[in-house]
Amino acid sequence: MKEEQVELRKQFQRPLLVGLALAIFGELMIFLIFGVLLYPEGNILSKFLWTVLFCGIGMGSALGVFISLLVVGRLAGKAAILACTIISTITLGFGCNLLCFNLDQHFHYFGGQQSPQFFIINGIIMAVIGGVLSGWLLFTPSGSKLLSRIGI
Repeated sequence: MKEEQVELRKQFQRPLLVGLALAIFGELMIFLIFGVLLYPEGNILSKFLWTVLFCGIGMGSALGVFISLLVVGRLAGKAAILACTIISTITLGFGCNLLCFNLDQHFHYFGGQQSPQFFIINGIIMAVIGGVLSGWLLFTPSGSKLLSRIGI
């Protein structure tokens, strides 16, 4: 009985941990590329807090919870990967990205005003890639094996 509980807990914790890890990594890349290299103007600490801390943790958590609620125990394989991709694209690619785009119109931190198409398209592409990657990690034998090797 105890082993079943541990396995069930892992099944629902993994999406949260994977969502957090991928979102924080993606937001760190956005911070470095857009916030430091391409558009260095503005407060660097505010940029870091916005991207890595608030968006990375907030949206990574939301993604993980949505995957746990909507995919875990319901779908597997390619269907689960597709579902993760759709969830990521909607929550991160459209929801979060459009919110951040509107905020950037006021703060001018990440190039939303100078290059709006680049800002929006980059967010959508990153969300799609993150969704595919999270689906692969969570719902394929090879992805699950990799997560087990790194302790997730």
